[in-house]
Formats: sequence, structure tokens, C-alpha cells
Amino acid sequence: MYSNEATVAFVRDYLFFTPLDIISTLLGFAVLLILVYLRRRNNIDKIHYRYYQPAFLFKVSFVAANALFYIIFYGGGGDSIAFWDGSVKLNNLFWKDPFMYFEELFEYSDVRNSYKNFDTNTGFPDSHIYNEPASFFVSKVASIFTFFTFKGYLLMSLIFAYVTTNASWRLFELTRRFGLHSDWHLFLAIFFIPSLSFWCGGISKDTLMWVSVCYFLVNIYKIISPEEKSNFWNWLGVLATVYVMYRVRSFMLVTVMVPLLFAYIARLGKIYGTRSLEVKLLRIVMTLLAIGAIFVFFQTPIADEYLKEAAVINQDMTTNKTYGSNRYSLGEVDYSAIGMIMAMPASVIAGFYRPFIWEALNVTLILNGIESLVLMYFTLRFFFVGKPLERIRRIRNHEFLIYAFFFALILAYFAGFTSILFGVLVRFKAPVLPFLVIVLTAHYVDEKRRAKKDSNQSAELIDQTD
Repeated sequence: MYSNEATVAFVRDYLFFTPLDIISTLLGFAVLLILVYLRRRNNIDKIHYRYYQPAFLFKVSFVAANALFYIIFYGGGGDSIAFWDGSVKLNNLFWKDPFMYFEELFEYSDVRNSYKNFDTNTGFPDSHIYNEPASFFVSKVASIFTFFTFKGYLLMSLIFAYVTTNASWRLFELTRRFGLHSDWHLFLAIFFIPSLSFWCGGISKDTLMWVSVCYFLVNIYKIISPEEKSNFWNWLGVLATVYVMYRVRSFMLVTVMVPLLFAYIARLGKIYGTRSLEVKLLRIVMTLLAIGAIFVFFQTPIADEYLKEAAVINQDMTTNKTYGSNRYSLGEVDYSAIGMIMAMPASVIAGFYRPFIWEALNVTLILNGIESLVLMYFTLRFFFVGKPLERIRRIRNHEFLIYAFFFALILAYFAGFTSILFGVLVRFKAPVLPFLVIVLTAHYVDEKRRAKKDSNQSAELIDQTD
């Protein structure tokens, strides 16, 4: 949480259900429904668009639940409302002096000249938000929407949900091109994961990260794929998403960039597939280069700063009892490059599967526990039912599956290593889940086709025998 007691008390002075808020939210929701309907109607010939409206409604329902969670459960406190509160203060600053607003909007400095442009008329953003550039960046982005929402928190949350739905839809359309899943399975993987819809849809860092990841993948695919034609907007999209990730969570750059190298190895394997020895040697060399790049990264000042920050956060969350008892432990961790690598197995397991169902027996975590149970089922089924070696080979030879696997692996590691608190973990790891499900279920379509083909052949054989 970013709000101290004084700020929470101040934020609680807001009335979230005034007549203006209710009317504007209902009208805004009606406009969004019309936009969704028109897009669905304009693409009526595309069969997969039958999932577009359900995707939006599912996302909106969870984002609305998230907004009410902060208003009611946290009594008007919490980071989402603090981000929104900062955006309202920036909106007030615009009407006081547009030049000051844009100065705040484009300023980036770790050392802030505290509240130099704000006064009692504009109000003061939460000091924890304002003094952390990554957090205040969320308020800056949200401030753009305040001009269309009458500064309403609920309406802004719904607009964030609409933007997130469209970003997820672009990822859905990209993934279905590969023919790895049925539309139904893909819809479930990208849209029907409760924690992803709950945490990555409202006004939060997690939402900005998920939207950035989706648009980064869509645009980078256009640029690097020989079958596609890229344009200026694709390059601009990549630069914009990289910039957002750098400003909010810089480690996400590693998460989205490193898997590209492994995906490129898979593509080279396709190009030189007839030369098995050369392909194996190439994979070994490229893998060693990737591992070497990771080791080099851990020697850079950026990694050194991340190690120090991770150590402080980790130790604080481990020892500070004010955060509650819903936490986990990675054991003794040496906060060095080697120590972080040694902590990888426990961190990745936490990022993939925790909280386990027996660790989530309360209202706020039970859905996450059920999700982890389902993921464990998919994992066990992947390795112990059917032909696991064939499935692994399929993943290894497909660049998108390779990308999805390493993206999930790296982000799960970062989430598991730094979170310690289950309440933080379930938010950080949310983008891991769709990619992990995509990897674990990519064989379903082929196996069903094979089973149907075998069934038809058996029926033909019986007919011939008769």
C-alpha cells in the first residue's frame, strides 16, 4: 500500500457515489457497451469475434469488483485510489496552469522538488506516490482520462477495463494465428483467469504492465516476422511500450527481451532444420550466449541496484509484522548474482503455483488458491498423460511457445523472489498465468485432431471389413 494514515484519511473524504459519479458511470458504461457492440457488428464475419463481448463483460465485472474492493474493503485507501487521487490533483493543476501540468507530466527525476507546482487549491498528491517516479507515472497516465470522466474513480476504472480488454484481444488474435489452440481454449487462457482480470484491469501498475506486454508482442511480431509487413506505427508501439515498462518496472524489459533471443534460436532451427548437427551446435552456442548475457546483466549497475532494492524489500516484508501473516519464505537468500540464481527454483515455483490451496484459505486469496490447483493439474497432465517428450519437442520448435515459456519463467522468478507477501505475489504473477496456460495446453488441438483421425480410420476399417 502506498497511502499513509493521513493520506488515507484525506482520500476517504471523497464521496464515490455522488449523483454525478453514478450518472456519469452509467452513461460511460453505456457508451463502452455501444463501442463493443459496434466493433463486434463490424467484424460479424469473423467467427472468433463472438468472444469479444463476453471478454469485455468479464473484464468489466472484475474491474468493478476491484474498484469496490478498494472503496469498501480498504475504506477508500489503497494504491489504486491513491493513483487516481494523484491524477485528480494533476487535473486540478492543469486548470490552474497548463504549463505546470505538462512540466509535471514530462518531468522524470528521482529527486523531487516536493510539491513545487501544487498548492491548497489543487490539492497535494499522496507523498508516497509523488516521491516515487514509477508510481506517480501511473497517476500521470491516469490524469489524461480525468478530462473524460468528470474525475470519477469508477468511470475511469471502466475505461481502463476497456483499454485492457482491447490489448488482451490483440494478444488473442496474435496467438490464434499460430493454430496452437482452439478459440475457446485461447479465450479461457487470456480472458477467463480471475486474478488477471481483477488485478490487471483497473488503475494500477499491473494494468500498465499487462497492456504494455500485449502491445509490445503484437508490434514486435509485425516487425520481426518475415510473413508480416511492419510500418511506422509498429515501431512507435514498441518504443512506447518499452518506455512505459522502463518507467514503471524496469525489470520487465528483461522479461520481454530475453525470451526473444530464445525464440530466435527456435526460428533458426526451422530455417536450418535439415542440418541437425548444425542446429544443435547453434542452439548450444545461442543458449550459452543467452546465459552469458544474463550473467553480464547481473554485473551491471542496474542489476546491482535491483539486488540492493530486492534485499531491502525482501527483508522488510519478511520481518515487518505490520504486513500480516500471509507470507512465504524462500529460505536463506544470498543477495548476490549467484545467490539470486540459486534462489531461482523456489522463486519460480512461488511465481507459478503459490499460494497453494492450503495457503489460500481466506476470502482474499481463495480464488488464487483455486487457480494454482488448476495450474498444477495442467502441469501434471502435461508431464504424465500422453506423450510428454513429444509435447516438449513441440514447444522447443515453435518460437511463440518458446517465447511464452521463457516469459512466464522469468516473470515468475522476479515475482516469486521479490514479493514474499501473498497479497503482492498474486498481483505481480498475474501476467504469468495466461502464458503458462498457453504453453501447457498447446498440444490439445493436435492430440484431438489425431484422436479424431484415428477414430475415422478405425471406422473406415470396420466398414471395409463388413
